[in-house]
Amino acid sequence: MPRPLPIPSRLQVAVALILLLAPRSATAQQDSGAVQSPQRTAILELPVLGPTPGAIESALGPAPGALSTSFDGNASTAGSGVLGGRQRTGRIPRGKTRPGTVAAGLRREIDLPEALPTPEATPSASAGADPADAGLVFGPGPADGLSLDAAIERMMTSNLDIRALREELAQADADVLTAGLRTNPLLYMDSQFIPYGSYTPQTPGGPTQYDLNITYPLDVSRKRQARTVVARMARSTIEAQFQDVVRRQLDAVGRGFVNLQSARIDLSLAEARLRRREELLREARRGGSAADADAAEALGLAVARARDAADDARGAYGDAQDGLAVLLAIPADDVASLEPQGTLRDGVPPPPGTDELAALALRCRPDLAAARHGIARAGAEVNLQRANRFDDIYLFYDPITIQDNRPVGLPNSQSWAVGLTFALPIYNRNQGNIAKAESNVTQTKLELSALERRVVAEVRLARREYERSRAALTHVEEVLLPRVKDQVTRAEAERAAGRRSAADHAAALDEAGETVEALRDAAVRHRRAMLDLNTAVGLRILP
Repeated sequence: MPRPLPIPSRLQVAVALILLLAPRSATAQQDSGAVQSPQRTAILELPVLGPTPGAIESALGPAPGALSTSFDGNASTAGSGVLGGRQRTGRIPRGKTRPGTVAAGLRREIDLPEALPTPEATPSASAGADPADAGLVFGPGPADGLSLDAAIERMMTSNLDIRALREELAQADADVLTAGLRTNPLLYMDSQFIPYGSYTPQTPGGPTQYDLNITYPLDVSRKRQARTVVARMARSTIEAQFQDVVRRQLDAVGRGFVNLQSARIDLSLAEARLRRREELLREARRGGSAADADAAEALGLAVARARDAADDARGAYGDAQDGLAVLLAIPADDVASLEPQGTLRDGVPPPPGTDELAALALRCRPDLAAARHGIARAGAEVNLQRANRFDDIYLFYDPITIQDNRPVGLPNSQSWAVGLTFALPIYNRNQGNIAKAESNVTQTKLELSALERRVVAEVRLARREYERSRAALTHVEEVLLPRVKDQVTRAEAERAAGRRSAADHAAALDEAGETVEALRDAAVRHRRAMLDLNTAVGLRILP
């Protein structure tokens, strides 16, 4: 018959708690701690313009061997004579669309947003002194670190994808130039009535004739002007799409920056936990009792786990540095010195209400501006297709015709001629392309209406997440954290009075550390919600 198990002592229970409360790996902390929206996309994604609103070409994709730009999925010039199409593809697939961070003012030039005042950060306290100290979460970071404003400025000037896409504006200008060029006239020279041998009274003919002909095309339906309008509208649409690319890339920079801040906090928390456990382990080893020996053995295991967690956090911090460095085009040798500067604390007044934010988004979002330009472009395409009903009329002018009368001993004669050549619009009056262009106008208007509904929904969801994340952060900071601080204070007093063992004290400190991790999660979530709200509106209304 098995013997009954002994009743565990309070020390053994505390040691078991230590093992249960051992720090999780940095990867697990990030997966479960940092609140991730199910709609978040990867930071490293190639910016693409997307389909061009108002383009008349098919959205099915480029035809094999078609000459197209890096955004243009179908650059066929049939009908319009202008490069530009609906489908604009990138080099790697992109994730689900997220409202990107704001482009400043969305003016014609892609200016940087004005820097908003940053609230003063709470100075960070010693990591090992108080495990419930919020200074690790809301600390300002190193004074010589990279701020979010500096990251945005560097992205605008150094991001290779943005620099590459900016060349599309120059190419669109070239398309406008091409569309406005006139058709070249034709020069034709010929000779007629050249005999095989010579003319005789039995085989009369001639005299030999020499002609110089000039053929000048006349654009009576003003196709060139209609083509130029289409090209200018396409250029305006591409410019608005480029602004939207900048908006999405700013969102990527904001996410990368917050991820780097979160990884830095994770590393600080992991290192602080490791130092606390090592100190408790040294205290347990200084004791000479059997209970101290058991506690030292359990704490040694906890220290090993804390050291592994710190190593994982250090690796995650390096990954976050690499992710942001790619967006900012930072050389590989400088990635290790990339550190974020700035606090996660929200010290600014709340943004306006949902209705006002939605109205701002409808006015300022560059993707909506691109769709509106697309409607104008679609209308210009209709005018172009109607102008294409009539081909050019060719004016023929022969300024001089010389007849060679030397074989008959007479002087040469000179004359001139004029004529017109034009097509009869009987069968092909471009009916199909006109109907297609008119249908495209209706399609583009419907796409704009659908996009406006999605933008309003994005603003509403972003505003709602801002409120929820702010309430969660307030609850952790004002309700949970003070309670944990009181518990830590009582634990410190009992420890100083000798009524609490090292193992019991470690369990109390671990509980406080988990609350700080919850504060970190809430702060990161709210900071992301702030940036997402900026992105959804298209203006930097929050710092």
